[in-house]
Amino acid sequence: NSWKTAKDAGDTSAMKKNDLLSEEIEKEMKAQLIDFVKANNKTLVSPYLITRNSWQFDLSELENLLGVLDPGMKTSTYYEAIEKRVEVLRSVAIGQFAPDFTLNDSTGSPISLSSLKGKILLVDFWAAWCGPCRAENPNVVNAWQKYKDKGFDVLGVSFDTNREKWLKAVKDDKLTWTQVSDLKGWGNEAGKLYGINLIPANVLLDKDQKIIASGLRGEELFKKLEELLGPSSGAKQTINK
Repeated sequence: NSWKTAKDAGDTSAMKKNDLLSEEIEKEMKAQLIDFVKANNKTLVSPYLITRNSWQFDLSELENLLGVLDPGMKTSTYYEAIEKRVEVLRSVAIGQFAPDFTLNDSTGSPISLSSLKGKILLVDFWAAWCGPCRAENPNVVNAWQKYKDKGFDVLGVSFDTNREKWLKAVKDDKLTWTQVSDLKGWGNEAGKLYGINLIPANVLLDKDQKIIASGLRGEELFKKLEELLGPSSGAKQTINK
């Protein structure tokens, strides 16, 4: 695709343009879908379309869409699927304590999220095969280097299925923090627990593992860490845009 072509050519400007174009197309599609549901709230097509495109909607949007649908839709499997999605997103909303999980690290040793309490922790969902994830990794590396001595840590949760490719990406991208995966791809147990169906994705936890932010990328991550931990250690960071 055009994003990969731009990446292979090292054209970061073209990569950014492609990202922005994709975002605009997704926004337009979402707006059209919402309009369709409002105009056709008594047909099963509406909850079906919401379910198929649930990755596009945040918690409040899904709650609003459920309110738009006719009560007669409540017995449909699609409506129930939306309700389950809402339940998951409510459990990982800002202010909630992060659900615990245990996955094996790169050596095969089990690591539980709860064992990492005591630091500001970024739970970073990614995969070796995910281009945007790999493009974001330098920013996470930069943040970890600048804030690791001030009480910040990262837990990488990989959606890979190929162990060798996962570990090669960890090495190539210099991801020196703890990495875990069950090698189930999109069936990743932690991913399902957190409702992750689009990567890169992340949640930021406080020292008691309460969720304080999500979806922090690039400059947003540095701004949040500076707010929580003060100015970073070492030289001024450079953001990969």
